[in-house]
Amino acid sequence: MIRVFYAEGGRWMNSMNLSRFHRRLIVAITLSASFLSVLTQFLLITAFPKIMEEFAIDSTDVQWLTTVYMLTIAVLIPITAYFIDTFKTRHLMMGAMSLFAVGTLIGLVAPSFPILLVGRVFQGMGSGIMIPLMQTILFLMYPREKRGFAMGLAGLVINVAPAIGPPISGVLVNYFNWRALFLVTLPIAACILLLVFLFMRNITEQRKTEIDFLSILLSTIGFGGLLYAFNQVEEGGITDPATLASLIAGGVALALFAIRQLRLPAPILELRVLKVPVFALVAFISILAFSLLISTETMLPMYVQNAQQLSAFFGGLIVMPGALTLAAMSLFAGNLFDKYGGKIIAIIGFMLLCLSTLGFHFILGLDTPFAITMVLFMLAMAGVGLINMPIMTAGINALPDDLIPHGTAVVNTARQFGGSLGLTFIISFISNVESGSEAINPAAYLLGVKTAFFVAFVFAVTGLLFSLFLKKDKQPARGRK
Repeated sequence: MIRVFYAEGGRWMNSMNLSRFHRRLIVAITLSASFLSVLTQFLLITAFPKIMEEFAIDSTDVQWLTTVYMLTIAVLIPITAYFIDTFKTRHLMMGAMSLFAVGTLIGLVAPSFPILLVGRVFQGMGSGIMIPLMQTILFLMYPREKRGFAMGLAGLVINVAPAIGPPISGVLVNYFNWRALFLVTLPIAACILLLVFLFMRNITEQRKTEIDFLSILLSTIGFGGLLYAFNQVEEGGITDPATLASLIAGGVALALFAIRQLRLPAPILELRVLKVPVFALVAFISILAFSLLISTETMLPMYVQNAQQLSAFFGGLIVMPGALTLAAMSLFAGNLFDKYGGKIIAIIGFMLLCLSTLGFHFILGLDTPFAITMVLFMLAMAGVGLINMPIMTAGINALPDDLIPHGTAVVNTARQFGGSLGLTFIISFISNVESGSEAINPAAYLLGVKTAFFVAFVFAVTGLLFSLFLKKDKQPARGRK
């Protein structure tokens, strides 16, 4: 029997006894639920052109299926700590998977695009709870000396899901309707929910805690308002009354949220970690890297289908080698970080992103060989793989030990929200050339894609410049000073 412990304030609290098999089963169920959550984030990308056609929407509208998913996760991540403290692991995971299943069912039967967005919100709610819960469970299920292995499992799940999602999506969309994506996902979610009900046990220690609902309201208005305004700027302009009102409301709400977090004794998001210069720099760089990851992986399947007029199968196939490269490079980057630190690796990563995004801008055409596009994407994902893990580790290492959980929450929230803004901004350059025409013009669409990739190149150059300011020291902080 293996005893699982929970560390809290320097005390070790006995949680429960588990057999080795049961422990592995719990880990497998948790990883499966998280894998499905991440997979769903990328599964619809290949289906975007079909969804655009059915609901008569453009690229700016359809990318909200990804943006609203990420935004929901960003809003929920800070609240998850409260959920973990308040609810038993089994109940919380069942709640998360139930929300996810409900969202999947809504997406399956959605008669309109707004209803489809509602389904994505429910899916995002489930994922927003599940992913931080997975990290917590893995930390508690493994002793300190094996947590690197545990996080490696989590990283592998998170990076493999984007690799197999688009090809699966491409096959299903090519031979069936895009709703087949929800039809296939729903029974899998139901099966995982059943396994959670039968085999999950409480891993975390419950304690009395409070949640600041005003902070949640302010963060939701702030994140949502700014994201909506950002999305509308390219269509209606900054002077549009609705856009301007949303921008002001979002900015004021986010500012009030930040002020409130700095004044609360127990904030839902500990923004004081941003007072550590290295961590603040890392948070900004992570936003740029995640924006490039999600926007590139969104644009290429749309380019292949809308500009090159290839099938959804090729739209999914185009990203698979690159996503596998991302998974492999993420594992490799850990060893490089131990030897060389985060600075030099991040610089090399952004250099690869600069080369690939500039290559997309100049090389992509209506008849560009499939293999060339695929290789450029592999180059881009190699760059992202070199950036993500070393940058995150460098930022967390700069914090005192007692601020590490707060730092993780802040950087994950920043990545999701900042990535949503970046995706919205970059994709908007494609939508500019779609206006005024119901049918997609391949040449015009190609022009929009090339322009968007030039904007992505600017993002990459910005990340490269900021990476130069990272410190070479990779020794972790030992305590609060």
